[in-house]
Amino acid sequence: MPESEAVHANGIYSKTPYNGNYSYIMDTCRTQLLKELHQLSLAFCDNNTLLLKKTEGVLHCQFLYHGLANTTVTVKSSVLAQALWHISSLGIIEGADYLVVKNGFSKFCLHVKTLQLYAELSSHHPALTLAPQNLLVA
Repeated sequence: MPESEAVHANGIYSKTPYNGNYSYIMDTCRTQLLKELHQLSLAFCDNNTLLLKKTEGVLHCQFLYHGLANTTVTVKSSVLAQALWHISSLGIIEGADYLVVKNGFSKFCLHVKTLQLYAELSSHHPALTLAPQNLLVA
């Protein structure tokens, strides 16, 4: 682990500069999801094909530009990994499908954040059945 990170019971704290001093910002599953979505949004802009590869609970997203590997993003969030795999065709997003995902990426981000919220709510209250339609009524 880099010296700029420290492990705590609630997560990993990253050392980041703030007003000339260093403070620790907690790195939780929520912040990790936001970082991964931001990295994906930057990579979608400059490429035209996305290849997905699952390995040991991690999804590797390799962006290609005219057949050459340009950017690689590692996705550790299971919610984001499932959503990306669901919209792909056997791990490949290219052509018109790529343009649809690229142009609708903000809606995709909202969808993934909502899924993450539902997962968190159901883990905090396991006795409740938190289907999306039930949450809208509550």
